[in-house]
Amino acid sequence: MKHEQHSKLTKPDKGFYGRNEISILGSNCNRIQTLASSIGKQLQGEFSVAYVDADHASHTDNEKESPSVAFTKNFINKITHHQFNVFNTVSKFEQDTFFNSSQLILVNGNHEKANHQIVMIDKKKEASLIKRKEALTNVIALVRTDHEDKEIPEYIKELIPKYAELPVFLLTDEKIISGFVKKLVENRIPKIQGLILGGGKSTRMGVDKVFMKYHGVSQHTYLQEILSPFCEDVFVSCRPDQASLFPDAITDSFLGLGAYGGLLSAFQKNPDSAWFSIACDIPLLNKETLEALVSKRNPSKVATCFYNSETDFPEPLITIWEPRAYAVLLHYLSLGYSCPRKVLINSDVEIVKLENEDVLLNANTSKERDKVLELLSKTIS
Repeated sequence: MKHEQHSKLTKPDKGFYGRNEISILGSNCNRIQTLASSIGKQLQGEFSVAYVDADHASHTDNEKESPSVAFTKNFINKITHHQFNVFNTVSKFEQDTFFNSSQLILVNGNHEKANHQIVMIDKKKEASLIKRKEALTNVIALVRTDHEDKEIPEYIKELIPKYAELPVFLLTDEKIISGFVKKLVENRIPKIQGLILGGGKSTRMGVDKVFMKYHGVSQHTYLQEILSPFCEDVFVSCRPDQASLFPDAITDSFLGLGAYGGLLSAFQKNPDSAWFSIACDIPLLNKETLEALVSKRNPSKVATCFYNSETDFPEPLITIWEPRAYAVLLHYLSLGYSCPRKVLINSDVEIVKLENEDVLLNANTSKERDKVLELLSKTIS
């Protein structure tokens, strides 16, 4: 058998900086910065937008102001924002961590690359664009800087063979361009996969909670039925010894971490999906409650979850975790934490309030089970 030096892991679908990145190139840096700024302002209420550029100041000026002689990093707590300055080399992996919270990343294509490009038509910068032709891997739109010249110049046709299929905007069409970018990001919102957390040992209940029958069928079957309308697929998170019990199982590869390990194992299987996790011990949960959460889903956040007034905290057992949550969960684990609620409390999440919080009731003991059965009987009658 051939020895595999490294485990085969599914890598997230990312570009140079993040999942949704667009470089703007083809004109001077001032125009690029102005357009990027306009798009950012138009979409700042919709998405978390980041911008990547080069330092246009001279090295001499930069060296005069830089404290890098004494430090490799410094942190400035300003009134309106926080500023980090790094004076040593930043690896791609550190960049990924920094941009993980950004749903859209705009890039000055005169200096950096991105996996999508918006090309400005500026004949004065023809030579500059030709110099960067290798960066034109996935052009999504053209922007005319000269309102009078409506012809596509030959150098654009040669550099972008599919130019005729692309939308063409005027530089002054800032709202239209921003709307186009918004639609691009919305079309790339991750699909939802369902995850029934059923890997617990049910020691307090005495019987496996995932097979209990509150609704005439085993709990995992019931949860799969109400989850399916909102998910591409639904899986059961379980221990390795339970794998044969479920047709669609994701066995824990992060052992001994409970629900936290189940979440990480799901993201390891598919890091590009959002995972809608539901604990198997919430018997009163129904389709309407899940629909309420999905309707309030905010993909620009780490997660979307319910607020539990009894605990005064976010409810981690019914949560839509966005792909960016994978890195956040791993980070907390590296710090010695394996509590999903702690991650929600300390992260940028969308919190949804319920009118009737009875559906959040946990049934971990026989006493709690009897209470649930009593409530269900009243509902039926």
